[in-house]
Amino acid sequence: MKLLTMGIASGWNEVLAHKLRSFLTLFGIVLGAAALVGMLGVVKGLLRGWETMIYETGGIERISVWSRPAPEAQRELAKLSPGRTMNDVDAIIDAVPLAQRVTAEVTIPGGGRIYYQGRATGQNVRGVLPATFIMDRFDVQMGRLIGDLDNELQTQVVVLGASVVDQLFPRGIDALDRVVTINSQPFTVVGVLREYQTNLGGGGGYSSKNSAVFIPLTTLQTLFRLDENVDTLNVKVADVADIPLVMDQIANVLTHTHRGIQDIRFETREDLLQRYEETRRSYVVSLGGVAIIGLIVGGIGIMNVMLASINERVREIGVRRALGATRRNILVQILAETITLAIAGGIIGMVASIGLIKLLQQVVVAANRPELSPAALVIGVVFSGFVGIAAGFYPALRASRLSPVEALRSD
Repeated sequence: MKLLTMGIASGWNEVLAHKLRSFLTLFGIVLGAAALVGMLGVVKGLLRGWETMIYETGGIERISVWSRPAPEAQRELAKLSPGRTMNDVDAIIDAVPLAQRVTAEVTIPGGGRIYYQGRATGQNVRGVLPATFIMDRFDVQMGRLIGDLDNELQTQVVVLGASVVDQLFPRGIDALDRVVTINSQPFTVVGVLREYQTNLGGGGGYSSKNSAVFIPLTTLQTLFRLDENVDTLNVKVADVADIPLVMDQIANVLTHTHRGIQDIRFETREDLLQRYEETRRSYVVSLGGVAIIGLIVGGIGIMNVMLASINERVREIGVRRALGATRRNILVQILAETITLAIAGGIIGMVASIGLIKLLQQVVVAANRPELSPAALVIGVVFSGFVGIAAGFYPALRASRLSPVEALRSD
């Protein structure tokens, strides 16, 4: 412990005695440590935005049922299947008790042209069931959402996202109870969704929530479609562990409703989570690699300075050896000095990284805002210490192997 304390004190004396050289030595470590912590903060923010997007679009308990071509053996009989319809929704609700929520959607082919008193916008108009708002976590700010009675009576009502309201209505005008036209058909605005903060990527996540346009599913089918098929069929389960069993049950039910034709496939959020994990690894490897290179460059700087310092202190080392210091004593002292330099650079880098994260938080949108993690700060200091050990081992070993007699002869 005494040797370690002496090494640390000697390290600080070196820093104070050669301020400019010490600053240049530490600069590489400071940049590397700050880059490492900043990278971890940026990655954490990006992934937090992704996690929030998954949650806001139904969570990981969601199963999507999509159409697919019938197997080769059933190609000639494929027309017997009615495809995905509302009959499938009713059948799943009746026969699959583990299905917590079932919903379907249809859209206007080619999109919808929404018009109000000289203002117009083109949007993807979705015909939905009430369960869609719960599954996809849509919240109404004014008015109401679409209910079961709207689908039963095929009412011509519409719920608009915040950005659609901004595009159609002048500032200060209440959108509720206004009549807009969708592809020349009149619809009464009964609800306005709350505004969602957009995330990076423009077209996905929250920005699509702000541009949402909802009408009753049955109304859309009657006015704008020539068939009874649905475009989207989603099932939500209470527990992720139930997903395999629920998919088997849904497959059995839809095989019956589709007259034995196996023309559906499943998509779960496990695929999305796998892409999430792959993205996380790629970010950590690529950005972490850049940060670690910075630390390595700083470590090389420390090694060079320590080698130069040893050349200046050859006689001092010789005197210590002559007075009884062992090679181990010299090795520990030099290592302690390099570790002190590296950790000092790491701590300064931590302070710099805090400022960097704070700056990025001011310019990056909330959904992907970088996050300052105490664990990242600890990792930055620890990595700096490891760099100090790696950079100082060779100079320390070289100093410990100096011959006391040759060292004392040095000027």
